[in-house]
Amino acid sequence: MKNLKKKLKKTNKYYRFYFYTILVIFLISIVLISQGLLLLSGIESFIRYVLIFTFIVVLILYIVGNFVFLILKKHIWIIITGITAIIFSVINCLGFYYINKTYNFIDNINKDEITYTTNLISLKDTNKITKVGIISNEEDIEGYILPKEYIENKNKKYELIFYDDYINLINDLYTNDIDGLFITSNYILMYNNEFNTIKDDTKVIDSYSKKMKNQDLIEGTNKPVTEPFTALLIGVDSKYDGLAKNASFNGDALMLISFNPKTLSAVIFSIPRDTYVPIACNNNKENKINSAAGYGTKCMIDTIENLTKIDIDYYVKMNFKGVVDLVDALGGIYVDVPKPDFKSEYCLEDSNRIPRNVCLTEGPQVLDGEKALALARVRGAFRIVDFKRVQNQQLVLQAIVTKAKSIRNINDFHKVLKAVSKNLDTNIQTKEMLNFYNVGKSLLFKNNFSENEFINIQKTFLNCYDLTINGSSTVQYYEESLNEITKAMRVNLDLEKPKIIKTFTFSVNELYEEEIIGKKSYSTKRKETLPNFIGKSYEYLTQWNSTRNLNINTKTEISNICIDNEILNQSVKETSLISNINSLTVTICKNKVEEKYIQTTTTKSIIENNDEEINDIIENIIE
Repeated sequence: MKNLKKKLKKTNKYYRFYFYTILVIFLISIVLISQGLLLLSGIESFIRYVLIFTFIVVLILYIVGNFVFLILKKHIWIIITGITAIIFSVINCLGFYYINKTYNFIDNINKDEITYTTNLISLKDTNKITKVGIISNEEDIEGYILPKEYIENKNKKYELIFYDDYINLINDLYTNDIDGLFITSNYILMYNNEFNTIKDDTKVIDSYSKKMKNQDLIEGTNKPVTEPFTALLIGVDSKYDGLAKNASFNGDALMLISFNPKTLSAVIFSIPRDTYVPIACNNNKENKINSAAGYGTKCMIDTIENLTKIDIDYYVKMNFKGVVDLVDALGGIYVDVPKPDFKSEYCLEDSNRIPRNVCLTEGPQVLDGEKALALARVRGAFRIVDFKRVQNQQLVLQAIVTKAKSIRNINDFHKVLKAVSKNLDTNIQTKEMLNFYNVGKSLLFKNNFSENEFINIQKTFLNCYDLTINGSSTVQYYEESLNEITKAMRVNLDLEKPKIIKTFTFSVNELYEEEIIGKKSYSTKRKETLPNFIGKSYEYLTQWNSTRNLNINTKTEISNICIDNEILNQSVKETSLISNINSLTVTICKNKVEEKYIQTTTTKSIIENNDEEINDIIENIIE
């Protein structure tokens, strides 16, 4: 009898150990899954709290039940509940793993730290570096802070020349006023438009990099994404794969998006990169809008806010390589590729800048990442370059959003998140990004769209014309077109009430075309630039100025090798905007030879006139 009691006691000890071991595992799994559920702030809060409460109740029941089973020696039930607890523990741990992985992907989208790099460059034929150009802005990390650290750490003895902007800095390098300069490592991409041979003309003498807190992270408005909001989408042309390196970038694609989650409608305003506007952080000096990117994200946001008079709640900055990764992660996107005006220009460079490595064909098709990027960037294949480019960008964006609707499993979702998190930076906080779940749920269950539609996207087009200013091609916009676009955005944001159209007309003989906001003909007078008056007559200038009323000042230069009244010089160079000119001074030629001829002719005329008068007097006396 004693042996039986000992055996039972020993057996009961094994079951207690079995129970306690599984209890610890079960407890840890419940703590983990509860922690994971708490991370998902704003997502199905009621369900999350009910689940956590249920887990706690189940844990308590498991503990109480197994103590009862141990007392009653119901060992079979201890085994059954233990196996059940193990199954639930595995499910809980898997749930925590996927939730935590998803959260980390989303959380890593915000780049708190990035690697900044400055390059010391010179012209290729430069052998000795003594005079070096540097940006004077002491807050410019890659143009001032890192160069200063580099000079101090390397103990360099350069004669430093300070500049207010990079264009003048590079210009002086070309004119040999300086031997070298400090500039971001993305300089070839950023300044290739102004200096199209800069890649071949320059060489990198040395580089200096440092991982620092992201100085270009602009705090958002924290407006809930469940309310109407605006987001600036910036396509970044960077040589790096990912956005953890370099703050300076080339704003090659700019889209201001207003989204109303209540009506599931969006207005997309694609801004041509050459649009000529006042740059906010450069004393409102006018330049191409993509040049604002060189000063950082805040400068770009301030510039666009000044242009549109609309507050930007958030920005999303994506590397072009990220577009390739995102589209490939989605398994391609379905796009009806438009017919080009010039087929020979439908082959473009890829994301690694290999020329003519990606060729497009017209018609409906599934595009991979490289072809989707090529379609978004193509310019030379169309006569109306800017219109087609922004429309193609909107096509690609709409196709990406539509394809995202088809994601149905966690692995595909993680593929997309992985592609996005590496190549995207935003000031949307993790909590607000999680709130997109609620928007996505509304989109998935919305029934008033056709099969291929996802949200109601209103297309816009900023009506523009080309104008060469200071020797550089720019895009000038019509104010009426911009006002129509911004009004549509304000209506979509519930900031203005829409104008109700009560009547409309149509003809069965005319093909219906979807309205594109801002794409109309406008009668506004176009801006003018100053012509080249050198070699023309002063009379030509005065006639030209009769309808413009510029203040014209003149200087005289006497010479025997020019035509009298010919304009030899002008104080303001050609292609300068007339609206920015207060006065114009021109140098007028006074020809010596012609002056002598005029004087001789005048003297002879006077003598002849005097002879005639004397003859008349003599005749009168004789009479």
